[in-house]
Amino acid sequence: MNTKNIAAAALAGAMLLCTGCGAEQTVEEEAPAGTAVEVIEAEAGPMSAEYAVTGKIAAVSEVQVFPMLAGQVLTLSVKEGDTVSSGQTLFTVDTSTVTSTMGALRESYSATQAATDSAITSAQLNVEQARLSVEQAEIGVEQAQQAVDNAEALFEIGAAAEQDVTQAQQALRQAEAALSQAETTREQAQAAVEQARAQQSASLAQIQANMNQITTQAGLGNVTAPCAGTVTAVNVVRGGMASSAQPAVVIAENSAIEVQTSVAEDVFTNLHEGDAAGVTISILSDDMIEGTIGALPAAANVQTSLYDISVSLPSDAEPPIGAFATVTFYTERRDNTISVPTEAVLTGADEEQYVYVVDDYGEGDVAVRIPVETGLVSNSQTEILSGLMEGDRVVVKGQSFLTDGGAVRIVTGEDDLPADSAPAEEPAAEDTAAGGEG
Repeated sequence: MNTKNIAAAALAGAMLLCTGCGAEQTVEEEAPAGTAVEVIEAEAGPMSAEYAVTGKIAAVSEVQVFPMLAGQVLTLSVKEGDTVSSGQTLFTVDTSTVTSTMGALRESYSATQAATDSAITSAQLNVEQARLSVEQAEIGVEQAQQAVDNAEALFEIGAAAEQDVTQAQQALRQAEAALSQAETTREQAQAAVEQARAQQSASLAQIQANMNQITTQAGLGNVTAPCAGTVTAVNVVRGGMASSAQPAVVIAENSAIEVQTSVAEDVFTNLHEGDAAGVTISILSDDMIEGTIGALPAAANVQTSLYDISVSLPSDAEPPIGAFATVTFYTERRDNTISVPTEAVLTGADEEQYVYVVDDYGEGDVAVRIPVETGLVSNSQTEILSGLMEGDRVVVKGQSFLTDGGAVRIVTGEDDLPADSAPAEEPAAEDTAAGGEG
């Protein structure tokens, strides 16, 4: 009885042991073989080196508005960032000190005009009296001439003496002299009228000029925008003082803006007017927008020894002036070259650069170590001058855990790559990510 029980127990234990071994064997067979890697196919396409610098948003053309009349700011109708039109009032300055004498000048004008009008009227009366005197003298001359004619006629017939003719002639000469004197008096009276009018005109013109000057100066108290654009700076406050020593308001003409930055000579020599440049304005978005390189300077800045570059922005970009931007210039362009993500390129002993590609020799995917020659390096890509062909499956994730000829399994997505995916055989200690040009 006991012997049978022991045998049964032993048999059951053996069966249980066999069952456990089978289960363990099944798990081992289901586990995937090889190091998990992610790959991309090598493709030929355009590439360029990238050079990123910091720039600043600035106006293409800034117009500084200086007040022509110093004084206290009464009104201020704009602030930084406002869009203004040409002729729009920006602020007003107190003009009371300028216009305080206007009332006295108006009174002086009226008084001067009244006085000179009176003088002109008096002179015109003298002219009229002189005219009447001339008319009377002309009548006297006519009468004296008739008397001479009568005396001469009577003398010819013996009815009058020669003395009568002489007396008549003397009377005629006296009448003509009186006429000449009357005409002279009339001319003098007319000249007096013209002189009075000239004096009036001069006096009134001087007063009017003073009033016009005050009016013009008072008009300077209304400061307007000389052009349309965006206000970039306001250096006055309501109630404060405005002075012609500094610009009160600065306007970006036509709201045109650009990015201003500087580059070293090695970058400058690879830039061309009209080339595209990437611009990232973090205050607005992390997305890169495309700008255009403007006219290039003829020489470097004498103070910085750098070349000042301007990059125009699309019309729909409206960053605030003064904001910082990152400008990426693309140099040494290649139209058709193979490039891979920079992290796919490793560096081994003696600075040898290589990548891993996945190949199938009929027994499953394996990693193959391929020495490469590199060229341009951008922010994310490295140019491969030799070693790869289009269509090669290049390992871009998991490459640091590979050995030449080791089994691999291709996965997609970072979630499929376990952190401990390294095989039992460790890679060479000198393997590191590549950087710089080969």
